[in-house]
Amino acid sequence: MSQLSFKDKVVIITGAGGGLGKYYSLEFAKRGAKVVVNDLGGSLSGQGGDAKAADVVVNEIKAAGGIAVADYNNVLDGAKIVETAVKNFGTVHIVINNAGILRDASFKKMTEKEFQLVLDVHLNGAYQVTKAAWPYFRKQQYGRIINTSSPAGLYGNFGQANYSAAKSGLIGFAETLAKEGDKYNIKANTIAPLARSRMTESILPPPILEKLGPEKVAPLVLYLSHEDNELSGQIFEVAAGFFAQIRWERSGGILFKPDASFTAEVVAKRFDEILNFDDSKKPELLKNQHPFMLNNYNELVANARTLPPNNAAGAPTVSLKNRVVLITGAGAGLGKEYAKWFAKYGAKVVVNDFKDASQTVNEIKAAGGEAHPDHHDVAKEAEAIIENVIAKYGTIDILVNNAGILRDKSFANMSDSDWFSVQNVHLLGTYNLTRLAWPHFVKQGRGRVVNITSTSGIYGNFGQANYSSAKAALLGFTKTLAIEGKKNDIKVNVVAPHAETAMTLTIMREEDKNLFLPDQVAPLLVYLSSDEVPVTGETFEAGGGWIGNTRWQRAKGAVSKSDSTTVEFVRDNIAAITDFSSGTQNPASTTESSMAILDAVDPEEEEEDVEEVEDEDDDEEEPLFVYGDREVILYNIGLGATSKELKYVYENDQDFQVIPTFGHLVTFNSIKSQLSFSKLLRNFNPILLLHGEHYIKLEKFPVPTAAKVKTVFTPLQVTQKGTNTIVVHGSKSVDADTGEPLFTNEGTFFIRKCEGDTKVYHERRTFATLPFNAPNAVPDFITEVKISEDKASLYRLSGDRNPLHIDPTFAAVANYDKPILHGMCTYGLSAKALLDKFGPFNEIKARFTGVVFPGETIRVLAWKQGDTVIFQTHVVERGTIAINNAAIKLISDKANL
Repeated sequence: MSQLSFKDKVVIITGAGGGLGKYYSLEFAKRGAKVVVNDLGGSLSGQGGDAKAADVVVNEIKAAGGIAVADYNNVLDGAKIVETAVKNFGTVHIVINNAGILRDASFKKMTEKEFQLVLDVHLNGAYQVTKAAWPYFRKQQYGRIINTSSPAGLYGNFGQANYSAAKSGLIGFAETLAKEGDKYNIKANTIAPLARSRMTESILPPPILEKLGPEKVAPLVLYLSHEDNELSGQIFEVAAGFFAQIRWERSGGILFKPDASFTAEVVAKRFDEILNFDDSKKPELLKNQHPFMLNNYNELVANARTLPPNNAAGAPTVSLKNRVVLITGAGAGLGKEYAKWFAKYGAKVVVNDFKDASQTVNEIKAAGGEAHPDHHDVAKEAEAIIENVIAKYGTIDILVNNAGILRDKSFANMSDSDWFSVQNVHLLGTYNLTRLAWPHFVKQGRGRVVNITSTSGIYGNFGQANYSSAKAALLGFTKTLAIEGKKNDIKVNVVAPHAETAMTLTIMREEDKNLFLPDQVAPLLVYLSSDEVPVTGETFEAGGGWIGNTRWQRAKGAVSKSDSTTVEFVRDNIAAITDFSSGTQNPASTTESSMAILDAVDPEEEEEDVEEVEDEDDDEEEPLFVYGDREVILYNIGLGATSKELKYVYENDQDFQVIPTFGHLVTFNSIKSQLSFSKLLRNFNPILLLHGEHYIKLEKFPVPTAAKVKTVFTPLQVTQKGTNTIVVHGSKSVDADTGEPLFTNEGTFFIRKCEGDTKVYHERRTFATLPFNAPNAVPDFITEVKISEDKASLYRLSGDRNPLHIDPTFAAVANYDKPILHGMCTYGLSAKALLDKFGPFNEIKARFTGVVFPGETIRVLAWKQGDTVIFQTHVVERGTIAINNAAIKLISDKANL
């Protein structure tokens, strides 16, 4: 088939001075497009401005014979960007909303300014540029829009509440544009790329980054922008040559009779059924769906009304007694019913409504409940609202972000006031109230947040680009808060209700009125706010007696192995990219998604062949680990070697040597090693992985100070323990030139919240399995090593680039207040102290029982027993043990003592 052309098409690409945007610009230009290269030239955090970035790209395009013009406007001045296109090229056909900044911070430290800045660039900027281009699209009956979301927008991500919200909002925005643009041949789609860029280079290890070039993303963007593309309103994940559509999957859920027997207790009793996506035994009405709109509530409520009263026998007790709950927009409609239900379950309810909260308060008090009014505006007076709650009750336990407004207009007729007023109430108001309540939740070690979204936010809706975007943004926002709140028992979920309220009255059919009462949603909210609720970060749809759970489903997709994947590959494989007939997945986190993508790009052997992996390994799949004196010296210095210890730092010293724990680096610098867990485990999340023990055997002594190393990885044992899995992972390294064995490694890893099949694959080395309990006797040797504040930044140059050890935001994901020292660095520091005291050893085993922070002091205690030296490593400042059940095996039992 012919090559796809963009001849005479005019494309605007925002944030095109580098990364993805730059590559898109070059590729569009190569295929004949006239390109507006927009870039403010600011830093990754959005500060500053420099025209050079856009000029460099334009000059490169022109030098190659292409057509391009630079634009230096802020995306919030979208009309000016479109004006650049029109003045130079007469119109605009394609808009790629790619501009972005990061202002990462844990939620408890994030400021309103940091939230708003990210929202402005990603979401509000996309609105402004697209709004200005829309009249041209409609007039010429042609337009293509690509919104750039991210895995953080789909799944949430620690430290990115602002970014997750903005990127999720772009999904709802595109879904609505697709519906409104359909009759004008305007197609709008969203991509969620995992690509190498300024944003990812700081958080992903080099072996992974090598697979994530922008050249692996651009083919999809160009295809979706082409006139041949008929897809619209769709979402795609793309990375490393992997292309797949991702869509909503809604559980069949369950029906409750919508009468007085419909309570929070019966929701609790049947909650597992709501979350269960196995619909094999369900009637057609309750089969799973892959929708682009709200459920068939008329049919659902009609069937629900025919059911017998809900059976509460055996249901758990649900109580909110003495819990303080703030419900916004609770003067009428859904919020009013929520307030009455929360009070009925014993909560002290603060009823917020800037119009009139008194009627709801009076009704609650008349029924014997406790309530207090608040008449502040959520968009402008969040601080006053929380102050009112605390002044009255001293704390806050539950927050229900329910307040909302509508400013429905077709996108062509939508004003900036229509857009921003809706964003301010639904999104900024929700952010600020949650931000202000968060410290109280953290302090008391418990909190519940229920955010109210809409099916318009999940699926988009004609005439609601503003509302859909804001409500979609709450999905990503909720998922990030759920991640950040886990360690403090703060659970955050989101609900899309279907009910008759003042807001929906004007859009409901006459025959639907009085069918979908607000009190049919309230039982779910009460349970989600209780101590017993087992989930966080989940999305629910509810109304008319029906409750379902909504999640992502990803197609099996297509993979390009070529280094130069083309637009034509996407075109020719679009059926596979959008095929959900088999091999689908339901990723629930950024790590789960990215690991599955990378595993699809570089698949391991099938499980039944795993014991033959040693025979099937080849060098092309696993590059050689090549090292020389430079790498040896760098490693030794990372373990504290000084210029006075020439045998460790000077390659011409007659005793030049490598500290034996160097043998583990082959595993920490391997892509295959990093990805090998995904084939053994289900629901594997590397963030939940703990390195429990490590064993090294030096098969050749002394260790060569230069070699080309080939390594084969094999699982040794998998043991399932409850919801956690223990994996013993082995490797054997040989000299690639001679085949001579060099190192054997065994790592024991404890992975939470995943599943594996208990199995023994290979026998383990005896020394690796011995307990090595510290003797109840005075140690033969004690030494202390002061750890430099910069030790982790130096040690990571040996290849372990895990951001846990350098990036405060990433460290917070693992619940550390600051980055920790690499466990294998503590291991190596201990080994060096023992080597210097006792002499050469060829086996070492240790269990990691605690962490060390840079700047602390470790104390190594050792007991010599023949050719074995048992040791422990303590942290002096905190009185903890970092390494226990540890020992080395000396080359000679006469060594140095």
